[in-house]
Amino acid sequence: MLRGLLCRGVFGTLLALCANVAFAFPLVIAQVSDRPKKDFKQLRPMVEYMAQQLAPYGVTSGSVRLYDSLDKLVVAVRSGEVHWVTETGYSAAVLVHEANASLLAHKWKGGKQSYQSVIYTHKDSGVKTINDLVGKVMAFEHNTSFSSYYLPRNALEKEGLRFAPLVNHQAPVPEGQVGFVFSRNEKNNALWTDKQLVAAGVLNDGDWENPKRVPPEIKKNLNVIYRSPLYPRALELGSPTLPAPLATALSQALLSLNEENAKKLLKAYEKTTKFQAIGEDVPSLLSDIYTSSRSW
Repeated sequence: MLRGLLCRGVFGTLLALCANVAFAFPLVIAQVSDRPKKDFKQLRPMVEYMAQQLAPYGVTSGSVRLYDSLDKLVVAVRSGEVHWVTETGYSAAVLVHEANASLLAHKWKGGKQSYQSVIYTHKDSGVKTINDLVGKVMAFEHNTSFSSYYLPRNALEKEGLRFAPLVNHQAPVPEGQVGFVFSRNEKNNALWTDKQLVAAGVLNDGDWENPKRVPPEIKKNLNVIYRSPLYPRALELGSPTLPAPLATALSQALLSLNEENAKKLLKAYEKTTKFQAIGEDVPSLLSDIYTSSRSW
């Protein structure tokens, strides 16, 4: 009997140890990045702080993983390789619909609660309204940009415009459509429009107001012809493999941060000023963007 009790005692201890190991893991935050050094520096302090806050849930440390494509990030979130993501609207929409990610918090990135797309033209282009773009070429930023591709294209298609991708800005535009190319960055977008290589460019309102992105000597030649509806600036999401109590704790920990109790930490985290609860309209906004973009 004593031997049996000893065996059961040892077995119980092993089970407890296994359970502790099973629930001990590093918290991994991720995003799509084409500037890994900068993004790693911005994300690391926040995930390390949250790892400390969530230690009672078995979190042992915090780490950052960056991906060069949204498709790879979707796989990582779905599998549980990544637990937490900070992204903008389109990426968030894809993660919710294709990786079953949950929405944790609305992030005021760069001090902004929301942002919009700004379509602008050269003052001598003759383009005064969005309908004047038909038969002409405009420049989006890149094919993964929410504010400089998915949002403005979706908004303009709702206005009745149709779009055609072009191999370059000199390619012929199909009749009755708006041709488009990608400028690859904000500075090119403004420069191409200023030089009238394209009839119009598009940036988010924050970039439009940033003299480093749109220098004053260029901006004086440009006119805004359209502003899109406002959308959340950024969103925090959780992997479907994240246990519900831990996902709730992470959400609450984010919402508890503000400039009074964590100003330095928030500033390092992509110049965040606060987090707020997910608004009732956000899921439908993301669904609209996701559904619309599937036909592209």
